[in-house]
Amino acid sequence: MDRENIQRLFAFHHWATDRAFTALSSVSAADLDAPWGGSFGSGRKLLRHVVGVERLWCDRWNGHSARTIPDYPATHAGKDFRAEWERVKPDQRKFVIGLTTERLAGDLTYVNLKGETWKYPLADILFHCANHGTYHRGQITQLLRDRGRDARPTDFLDYIDEQGNH
Repeated sequence: MDRENIQRLFAFHHWATDRAFTALSSVSAADLDAPWGGSFGSGRKLLRHVVGVERLWCDRWNGHSARTIPDYPATHAGKDFRAEWERVKPDQRKFVIGLTTERLAGDLTYVNLKGETWKYPLADILFHCANHGTYHRGQITQLLRDRGRDARPTDFLDYIDEQGNH
């Protein structure tokens, strides 16, 4: 993947994640703590993971390997997780916009949460991060629907249509 494709991919990733978190904004802390059938067991655990790994990967891209996923207060409601996302997004955007062809063609070495050292092409890691976001946006959509709330589409072609790029 070249620089322009990665930038386009992250523009989509940010657009789609913004939509998901906007839909979550009115979800209460109590609703996030209610038992849920998803793989995380509650909306709070899902959102801790979603926002936490967005921060974790952004830090890894910049050479910092955290030993844990960030934690968030038990009082956080949907709007608070959206605010946490809004703190991560500009850092991601800055990194992606600043990518050089040489940097994108190189590898990224990091230490995972188990203390293991891994090395992958940076382009593959960036693709993984955006793809991981797609997976979790699907889980957020299911959480919202299980709570009787609407979730706007986050499909790539909806993004293209909204951007007027077809």
